[in-house]
Amino acid sequence: MTTQPMAQAERECMRVVMFPWLAHGHINPYLELAKRLVAASPDDHHLDVVVHLVSTPANLAPLAHHQTDRVRLVELHLPALPGLPPALHTTKGLPAHLMPALKRACDLAVPRFGALLDQLCPDIVVYDFLQPWAPLEAAVRGVPAVHFNTFSAAAKAFVVHCLKNEQTPTAFPFESISLGGAEEDAKYTARLISRDDSTAQIPERDRLPLSLERSSGFVAIKTCADIERKYVDYLSQLVGKEVVPTGPLLVDSGGSEGKRDGGRIMRWLDGKEPGSVVLVSFGSEYFMSDRQMAQMARGLELSRVPYLWVVRFPNAEDDARGAARSMPRGFKPARGLVVEGWAPQWRILSHQSCGAFLTHCGWSSVLESMAAGVPMVALPLHIDQPLNANLAVELGAAATRVKQERFGEFKAEDVARAVRSAVNGRERVAARRRARELREVVARNNGDDRQIATLLQRMARLCGKGQAVPN
Repeated sequence: MTTQPMAQAERECMRVVMFPWLAHGHINPYLELAKRLVAASPDDHHLDVVVHLVSTPANLAPLAHHQTDRVRLVELHLPALPGLPPALHTTKGLPAHLMPALKRACDLAVPRFGALLDQLCPDIVVYDFLQPWAPLEAAVRGVPAVHFNTFSAAAKAFVVHCLKNEQTPTAFPFESISLGGAEEDAKYTARLISRDDSTAQIPERDRLPLSLERSSGFVAIKTCADIERKYVDYLSQLVGKEVVPTGPLLVDSGGSEGKRDGGRIMRWLDGKEPGSVVLVSFGSEYFMSDRQMAQMARGLELSRVPYLWVVRFPNAEDDARGAARSMPRGFKPARGLVVEGWAPQWRILSHQSCGAFLTHCGWSSVLESMAAGVPMVALPLHIDQPLNANLAVELGAAATRVKQERFGEFKAEDVARAVRSAVNGRERVAARRRARELREVVARNNGDDRQIATLLQRMARLCGKGQAVPN
């Protein structure tokens, strides 16, 4: 009769503040990690975890239904800047020319973030790479801070390697990820870190190195150890710290959101032959140019393959040209279904009629495609996507890739050729067999509580909590 009160008395509470970059592609993994840390914390670890997820009202409003007693959403109000109203304090729908302004507004919010830390009194802070000042604000208050990376280990190791060898370019030790040798790799990395303007508070090239350097003891990363082990190990060697994989952190995005347009999409898929459809999507934050849209539309029709194309356009009032882009003039989707805005991507990939995924190779999309066992047609456009595409090819997860003269420049005929090859070509049998193998690997990692338990142990040790947590 006395054991239960004693057990409760031994329990501790670990308060975590999570601060992802202001993009849903970053926020969603942080939110899923929060949920898993909370789920892993009861009885078996003698530790209760409460997570405060910090972001702007524009980002948190759609996530209100995720709030619980243990996962709490906390608003951070950014300073007002000309041309950047609170509705645009998010990368969703943000025109590219306003991205420097959003970063500057976030950097100017340092005092407000510090005030939140004073209010919330966390035991540990988990932060993103674009806010290297967050661990400094934590340190002033005697709080440890850990960087959580939402990119692939291969891409992160590539960039860190190139930055470390900036003066004398040195070949990346994994040739399959390289973009064409030391010089080409250095040029690509230089383009990635040269997006500053005159208003930048922190040089772009310094954000990632400072975030890694200031991470307390270790770095967490969204990946599967079973598919990126050598890249995790190399990244650890480069930063001189342990790199702790969290698993892919995938979650079915259907739910209540899936009712918005998911019914129409699923009914359309139900009417197609197994493995006959290609899903076409380029993420939530990349807007194709008029030329890219025209080439893609023509290429999909030329392929003679049924397609489900998810398209996104900036809002008219936010577009730099003053008018929202639209589908190419005269385009009529004779062979496909075009969905504007949002679609339940994982549910589509998991449908039996989906035979391939034409993707930009954003890291979450790569993981979702592997989790669903669907081969990819790689069409990387910018940032880390070319590196992820190379990783997908190395793993056998990509059946083929669309030919490009330069990233972002492709022709309709090459789109058609790649789609036909992935869905109907001779390569499809081997590609689908490999996709099924990778599905098992990713599923095993996604459901592996040991990776979250390891992360929880490392976090608890940093802040002196959960002494009963097993080693």
